[in-house]
Amino acid sequence: MRVTVKKGDIFDKLRLISYVGIFINLVLTIIKFYVGITGNSTALIADGFNSLSDIFAGIVVYISFKISRKPEDKEHPYGHAKAEMIATFIVALFIFLLGFSIVTGSSLKLYYHSFETPSIYTLVVAFITIITKEILYKWTFRWGKLLKSTGLIATAYDHRSDVFASLAVLIGIGFAIEGYQYMDPIAGIVVSIFIFRLGIRLIKESIGNLMDESPPPFVIDKIKKVINGIKGVEKITSIKIRKSGPYFYIDVEIEVNPFLTVKMSHDIAENVKYDLFESNPYINDVMIHINPYEIDENK
Repeated sequence: MRVTVKKGDIFDKLRLISYVGIFINLVLTIIKFYVGITGNSTALIADGFNSLSDIFAGIVVYISFKISRKPEDKEHPYGHAKAEMIATFIVALFIFLLGFSIVTGSSLKLYYHSFETPSIYTLVVAFITIITKEILYKWTFRWGKLLKSTGLIATAYDHRSDVFASLAVLIGIGFAIEGYQYMDPIAGIVVSIFIFRLGIRLIKESIGNLMDESPPPFVIDKIKKVINGIKGVEKITSIKIRKSGPYFYIDVEIEVNPFLTVKMSHDIAENVKYDLFESNPYINDVMIHINPYEIDENK
């Protein structure tokens, strides 16, 4: 019998965090575009595109969780988690186009010396963005740890990356106001680098899902620790873990005392499954193969 844990409360919290992140980025995008255009700051407009890319990335995270919750069916016996890969790849291409347009626009301004002095309001918006994103980073990272969500933790690091991008904007605008106008489009180019980094990360994630990439080593170590902690498990012969969407699928071979009955060996396997499902809500399926443990008679 398969043992599962309730995931409704977790997904409700994930949905709330996604909504908050998307809403804050939407507000920041509108403010940056408006103040950047009226305040003559290429860097702040670029940072607006950076926030826009975060909105799309946040939508992908939310959609991936929503789609992955759909149960298996006849056409999709392994679930729908890989649908995330398609959406992620499309968003990554869009983000690359955004980054390319920013680099092109900023480079043309540098080439033709088309400089303008930004208003003081652009500096204020950049500073507010830094504070807001740092708070959002700490909040998202905290919940990512509590919910054991690698997706949320990655989103939190994106917020921290935005802090450094906005810091570059702040410095560029500050120098531009002091008379070094060329620093504003240079800051815009720096922001595009952060946008490209986000696009590259999303593409790597989508390819990793397609190739059944293993989770990070610390996740594997925790899973091994849970299995080794089960009474009756003598040894882990082999373990394979793949990630599909937000979920993990585990194939493990364990060794047990060869003189146990089939029923006793089966109970050990069920205990392994139960503890794994309890330890991590993102473990979606576990396949266990029982091997006889080779007892050293010399001991």
